[in-house]
Amino acid sequence: MKKIFILITSLISFTLCANATTFTGEVTKVGEHESNQIIDAQTKQGVEFAKISIPQKNFRTYSDANGNFELPKIQITQDTVIDIEKEGYRPFSLTINKGQDVASTPMKIEIAKSEAMDVTLETNSIHLGDNSFSGNSANASEFKLPSGGPYYSKDFIMTQNAKKSSNYLVIGSIIGLDTKEAKLLGQNRIKTGAYSTPTEIFFNGQKIGEVKINGDNQKIKIPNPLIKADARNQITIKTGVNTSSRTRIDYDDIEIVNLSVLSE
Repeated sequence: MKKIFILITSLISFTLCANATTFTGEVTKVGEHESNQIIDAQTKQGVEFAKISIPQKNFRTYSDANGNFELPKIQITQDTVIDIEKEGYRPFSLTINKGQDVASTPMKIEIAKSEAMDVTLETNSIHLGDNSFSGNSANASEFKLPSGGPYYSKDFIMTQNAKKSSNYLVIGSIIGLDTKEAKLLGQNRIKTGAYSTPTEIFFNGQKIGEVKINGDNQKIKIPNPLIKADARNQITIKTGVNTSSRTRIDYDDIEIVNLSVLSE
């Protein structure tokens, strides 16, 4: 008899500013089957030649004609991100939990086709911070990229139709947050009082939300009054700072996989 289980990403709560509301992270369904498989969320058929990668482990492979793929025996010592990419589909990522045996626990992963108004900002990993972090920092042993600095910004076009929909910045996966909230969930071993402030999200220069804990598929609503129709808009992500540092600004080192603006 086949077993079915649900991998629940942490319930993500955001402290949002004016023009914003509180949103929660979604549940990612992962089924246990005889082999790993990427399937179309609507047709439930296997998706061929989807790229599967584990950036922190320098691993990459592709699905076969039936959507099946293999993962090697990788030692997961920290929560680690697996990334799925396929042209014509929304980028997807999920966090493999510390100690999870990815080689002997096959996964069935659903990916959804992209919509006309979807905007993919990044599919590669992004490392924000200052390359200065302790071994107690969340996911410290999994960081592979040098920091690009404490900020990330991207300009993109949004159409008039976007103002008629609900629009969200979607962070596929985020690791490395050393906030108090992440500590309470066991995601870091930061000493009491040495926490970092949350990662802040800005849209066209106005703060629209904060990210306080590590996890997958985190959604932050973009207030429609802030959208510039048929013109350039800008998303900016600013990593947090260590609240106990007195001699210098100590930025929290984090890594993000997959950034999109999606309409619903």
